[in-house]
Amino acid sequence: MRSRKFVLALIACLLIVAPAAAALTTTVKEDFSGTLADATWRLGTLDQIDSTGGNPGAFLHNPELDSAVPTPVYVGPLPSPFFGNYRAANVVSLGLDVKVFAASFGVDASRPISLVLSSDMGTPSDPTDDCDAYVVGTKPVPRPGTAWRSYEFRVPSSVTGLPPRWQIRGTCAGLSNDDAWNALIQNVTHVSFPFADPGTFWFFQVWDLGIDNVHITFRNLP
Repeated sequence: MRSRKFVLALIACLLIVAPAAAALTTTVKEDFSGTLADATWRLGTLDQIDSTGGNPGAFLHNPELDSAVPTPVYVGPLPSPFFGNYRAANVVSLGLDVKVFAASFGVDASRPISLVLSSDMGTPSDPTDDCDAYVVGTKPVPRPGTAWRSYEFRVPSSVTGLPPRWQIRGTCAGLSNDDAWNALIQNVTHVSFPFADPGTFWFFQVWDLGIDNVHITFRNLP
């Protein structure tokens, strides 16, 4: 049932953009308008769907997330628009909206949000060759009590070498950074948005936060 609902939501999204034949891009979005069981992105075990207060409307709310680095992650059915061959699909960006209602230690003004794309390198049963490519965002996590903030991460999926500002993490089957990027971008199997530079350390604290409008955008070919 969950998979069917997600597919129907995707079809509805595509139908909305279909009349604009001249549109340059198509965006698939999770706006949390269904039940928690339908949510394709999650934060933690205490997640709930709030029907109002989002950006706009419903949003995913976790009022008591005990975490050093909150990390929205895709948990929906497969196949998914968020996974697969980004180059063939002409992916241009991913993004989401974030609101921090409270944080027990506060939010450091220098704490960013990042995008992490991961790949099992074609061997899902062997984690030893897995690989990440990540980019650190330029906008910090919202301060508690401030308005919703939108984040957009450009993904140069057509580029054949590791793009500027992107970093590779993991064994990557022993490939060079450029070859690892080429392999990963054509086989993305995990996507997340950690609230930190993946290379930094943060202490655990309790967060009250929400996410909304998690999306991926594709370039339409003529």
